[in-house]
Amino acid sequence: MTKLVQGALLLSGSLALLAIACSSGGSGREIEIEITDTDCSPTSVQLTAGEKVTFVVDNKANGDRELEGIEGTNLEEVLIPAGRTRKVNYTAPKEEGTQKMKCYIPGGPSTIIEAKVSASGGKADTTVEAILKEYSVGSSVTEVNAGVIRFVGKNEGAVIHELAVLSVAGDGSKREVADVEDIGPGKAREFTAKLNAGRYELACLIAPGEAGSTLDHYQQGMHTEFTVK
Repeated sequence: MTKLVQGALLLSGSLALLAIACSSGGSGREIEIEITDTDCSPTSVQLTAGEKVTFVVDNKANGDRELEGIEGTNLEEVLIPAGRTRKVNYTAPKEEGTQKMKCYIPGGPSTIIEAKVSASGGKADTTVEAILKEYSVGSSVTEVNAGVIRFVGKNEGAVIHELAVLSVAGDGSKREVADVEDIGPGKAREFTAKLNAGRYELACLIAPGEAGSTLDHYQQGMHTEFTVK
């Protein structure tokens, strides 16, 4: 067999594997994954149980990268060549939990991306847009009905921000219930969360040393009250 034929067969096999990986699950809302020479982002995404999504994987690095599910996550290995974008379909499991994906240089460093799967609630009942900038959080609404809520964080600032939903207890203590990280300047990322009635906050929780920041974004004023009735 000539080297030319062998190369053609290897290429055919690789394309077949790529097609299988990109066709697993079903397409839905798009979630951007950006690959650079140093890492992959975001490192955490929020999914609803049973939700169908499409990961749009943009490889801006100088070399090829791969993405695959690990620790039982049902996502076939897919190759993303340097300078290319691949769309990978994925269906979240029907149970709550954390799914893990590895974004990596073959034989080199890797980034673990956690897909946090929350209780299924069907389509979002309402959408909340949060405007993030130095150093404030603005919300399109301040009160919504309980149910499945779609949050869209839009970064209109000059540095990286994130959007977190915090549940506020009667004693004032706060607990993070959902988030999306690494929203770059001029970018928007989203997630859905099923929320019961209560007091909440929309906030950016980037601390000194995270995302290149020397400041605590929350302490700088990046939070606003939000009510679910």
